[in-house]
Amino acid sequence: MRVIVVGSGVFGAVSALALRARGHAVELLDAGTSPRQVAASTDISKIVRMDYGADGFYMELMERALSKWRAWNARWARPLFHETGFLLLSRAILAPGTFEGESLTQLEARGHRVLRVTPRILAERFSGWSPVYVDGYFNPEAGWVESGAVLACLMNDARAAGVVVRSDTAVRGMLERGDAIAGVVTSLGESISADAVLVAAGAWTGVLLPHLAELLWPVAQPIFHLKPPHASAWGAERFPVWAADIARTGWYGFPANAEGIVKIANHGPGRRVNPDAPRVTLPSEEEALRRFLAESLPDLANVPLHASKSCLYSDSFDGDFFLGRDPDRPGLVVAAGDSGHGFKFAPVLGDIVADAVEGRANDALKRFGWRAPSVRKTEDARFGMS
Repeated sequence: MRVIVVGSGVFGAVSALALRARGHAVELLDAGTSPRQVAASTDISKIVRMDYGADGFYMELMERALSKWRAWNARWARPLFHETGFLLLSRAILAPGTFEGESLTQLEARGHRVLRVTPRILAERFSGWSPVYVDGYFNPEAGWVESGAVLACLMNDARAAGVVVRSDTAVRGMLERGDAIAGVVTSLGESISADAVLVAAGAWTGVLLPHLAELLWPVAQPIFHLKPPHASAWGAERFPVWAADIARTGWYGFPANAEGIVKIANHGPGRRVNPDAPRVTLPSEEEALRRFLAESLPDLANVPLHASKSCLYSDSFDGDFFLGRDPDRPGLVVAAGDSGHGFKFAPVLGDIVADAVEGRANDALKRFGWRAPSVRKTEDARFGMS
């Protein structure tokens, strides 16, 4: 087939690679650079972790992705996945029915060896934490990736594999033939024909495809970069990737990177925004950060901001990825709905999306495929942690 992929974020990049590997002619278009600098994928770091509460489906999928992250690392010029572990903390004793408690139960049931973190272990082994956290665990099979660098590698791989990449080529609409989608129309009026169009436009999905605006929408979440004066104290050995009472507070973060930057972000309700609006944080969001730091990481409470921005999720109505063929528009396939937890699945997402394009059966598509919000979840276990 000839396939057009719209969007060069992580969903678009891995899908283009997988489709090209199956012999299809793939053309990848993006309104900006490829990879696009304002895509959610283009950041200094994303978490890789298996912890998904009681949701064994996501945990099993991440077990597969984790082994592939290790394989990707082995072929890159330098490691971009840093398997430094994941520290999950709670202000209450881990209990059944909680995200933290159910994550621990699932991990242990699947044979993963985790360290239960008592207040004594927290004080002795992990830097900076306030004693308000009374329970938690450390999962060594986790870490973080240099997401912007990973995406650049994936795009280089796509070009080397024969994917035709066209930057600065905005798509303004679909090329329609009756009810079917037969290609795209660019902002310059150019019509490009294809057997299938895969829209992987992230936060812009509902703009490009208005009929999906009530299923997928852009949400801004705040990200903060701090540069503490003694960055070595915040290295991964004593300050690994973490989430602190994540189900209640939304706060998560990363160790100091090679430039000494400590990234801290929030996964909460977020703000529904225009995806083309400036990527700025609000004063109220920084105030919330300062309150959290004063309570949880007092040594960082007064460190000035090095930078801040909003990260745009493509939120789906139920928090699951939205990967599937449009039943009313033959030829149109959508890969969106990262919902703040998509990047970690990059090594396995491409083949799932390629199966959707080809119309093949895939167990993941039973959950992630095209669906309507007839039954809306009351909560989900993703807790972002991008």
